[in-house]
This record gives sequence, structure tokens and C-alpha cells, in this order.
Amino acid sequence: MSQHQADSAQKLAEIKAANDWRIERAEILSKNLSILSSRGTESADQRYGVLLSLTRGSILDPELAVSYALELGKDNASYMRSVLSSTVNKNYTQLLHAFGLDCMQRYGVVRQVDVCRPDKNAQRSVEISQLFSDELGAAQQQGQPGPMSLLADENQVQNTPAKLAWLFEPYLTDLYERRQIADIERFEKASVGARLVSSLVLATAHTGEFVTTEEAAMLKNVHQERRKWLAEYLLGRACDAECKSRIVDVMLSVYGDSQGDYDDTVRKLIFRPHGESGPSVARIHQRLLWCQVDPEDEALFRNEVLIPALVEALGDGPTVKQIAPTAIDDLAALLAIVPPPDEPVTKALFDATLDKLRKLAPDRYQKSYVNRRIVALRERKSPPPAMKKLSFCNAAEVGEDAIHGEE
Repeated sequence: MSQHQADSAQKLAEIKAANDWRIERAEILSKNLSILSSRGTESADQRYGVLLSLTRGSILDPELAVSYALELGKDNASYMRSVLSSTVNKNYTQLLHAFGLDCMQRYGVVRQVDVCRPDKNAQRSVEISQLFSDELGAAQQQGQPGPMSLLADENQVQNTPAKLAWLFEPYLTDLYERRQIADIERFEKASVGARLVSSLVLATAHTGEFVTTEEAAMLKNVHQERRKWLAEYLLGRACDAECKSRIVDVMLSVYGDSQGDYDDTVRKLIFRPHGESGPSVARIHQRLLWCQVDPEDEALFRNEVLIPALVEALGDGPTVKQIAPTAIDDLAALLAIVPPPDEPVTKALFDATLDKLRKLAPDRYQKSYVNRRIVALRERKSPPPAMKKLSFCNAAEVGEDAIHGEE
């Protein structure tokens, strides 16, 4: 009986303590609400002090703490990162939504157009990606998912491959530069989404120009394995037509940095039936039509993908039977909206291929190449209203300040 009374008394005491703490926490929050709700750089220092104290004291709900931290990040990104580092059990999806791509990350080129206006929250996005890099290693050592929770859902990764690739880029690039291949492999084994993000990031991480022969061979193998995996994934059933187009969009923005790792894969994708390749071809067409590709990358894409693919499609080799009939029209249409090559050897191949198309199928040549080229020139000169803010054609380049979101 006495034991039962003691247990009851203990439970009542715990309930009272919990209620007292809720009341005390509510009073603390109400006293600081005006500070937390303020905006502007003038109040940033004060908000930072209050927010840091409340998060360290576990007074703020994690979701609410992240929301206030993200608002603080609009005025001082480093303060935001410090608060987020002190916030336990935070929802990384909130951070994913707040993370934004700058124009260079999205297109691989920056021009003086509305879509490339300096982003006042650009530094906040930089700090979020650095926070991910900081917390990934610690989370793995503690056996916790941490930011990796964003990569558990393969569909989510397929829907936002560009954002997730750039979010995890600092962490993966650092591992690659320090040759921590075992850690990269552990990251990739976490999920299919993690493998996809790693493959996209490391395709452009060619930093081993001056290394020993042994190390060069190791790095070559690293890239070969991920190039093979990405090709199989992109061309496989797990990645539907829209998924393929989003991944190709990421590839196109960093095409030159991949140093040829994407060439064969993209050619094979264009050769697929239109049900698979159509959205990707449409995405490539839009990017090329409105000059949303770095000129050097555009030339590489033309020389290493479009021209060789059209040569193969018009040939009589054993692989021709595997090429979809629509591929010739798609390739000719894409070649119609890029500048013809100037280099003599490539130009001779380009001219000979178009001449072959003209002789084999005059109507297709006229519709797919000549007419498309006329339409492209006209639309670039006078873009439709919906595309005026997105067209990079004839727009001036911008300086480094604009690239990094500085006014």
C-alpha cells in the first residue's frame, strides 16, 4: 500500500513539474516573442542572442526554431547556421525548401536577365549546404541519419536532383579531394537516392590532374564505376521519362566539368523511343533555344553528342536498328538551334552529315533542320512574352558579384 502511494505521489510530482515547465516556457517565449518576430539587420544581433539561448535551453520546438533561424538567415546567414547547429531533432526538409539554386548552379551560365537577378538569400543557401557538410560526418558517427534522411525517398531525389546535388556537393567534393573513397561508398550505400546524388556530384569532381600514376588509375576507376551506374539508372525503368529529363537538365548545366562522362549516356537516351526520351529532348531543346547553356559547354554538347549521334543514326552500323525513328528528327532539330562548328574537321563532318540527311530524306531535312533554324532565329529576336525573362540570348554577361548574389 505504501509503495503504491509513493508511486502515485511520484507520478503527480512529475506531472506537476511538466506542467510548471510548460507554463514557464510559455512565459519565456511570450517575453521574447516581439524580439523573435522582428525583422531587419538592426535586430539581427539581438534575435541571434535570444534564439541561440532558447534553442540551447530546448525551450523552442525544433520546427519553430528552424523557422526563426531561417528568417534570421535572411539578415545574417552565419548567425542562422550557428542557431541551426544548436537545434537538435531539426527537420531537414525545412532546410531543403529554404535552399535555393543560384543562376550558375541552375544553368551553368549567368546573364543580365530577370531570372539571374542577385538573390539576397544566396548566402543563406551557402550556409545551409555547409551545415549539411558539418553534420553529415557527426551523424554517421552517431549512427543517426541526419541530412541523409532527405535521400531515403528515391522519388523525392528524382523530383529535385539539382537541389539535392548542390546541397550535398560540399560534403562529397571534400571527401573526393581528400580521397576518402571509403566514406563516399558508405554514403552511397545508404540509399538509391544517395547513389544518384553522389554520381551526379562526382561526375564533375575531376581534380586529380597532377597525381601519381597509381592515384590516377584509382580516380579513373572511381569515375568509371559512377558513370556506369548513372548510365544504367538513367536508361533504366526506375527512372521514368520526367525523371530522365530532370537529370539531363542537371547534366547540361555542368556539361564541360564532366569531361565527357555524360556523352555516351545522353546519346543513348536520345536514341530511345520518344516515350522515354521525349521530355529530355524537350528540356534540351528549351535550354539550347534560349541560350541557357554556357557557350563552351554548348559546343562540347554539339561536337560530342549531337553530331556523332546523327552520324550514327544515319549510318548502316549494327546499332542503327536499335535507334528510334524519331531520333533523326530530334537530333536535326537540336542541331538547328546551335551555332555550326568552326573547327575544320568538325565542320566538315557536320556539313557532310547534313548533306547526307538532305539526300536521304529531303522532307525531314527541310522540316527538322531548315524550318527549325528559321523559327529559332525569329523567336530569339522576338521571344514570346512568357520567355522574355528566361531568354539568355544576346544578354550581357555579369560579374562575379552577381554570380554570388551580391548587390
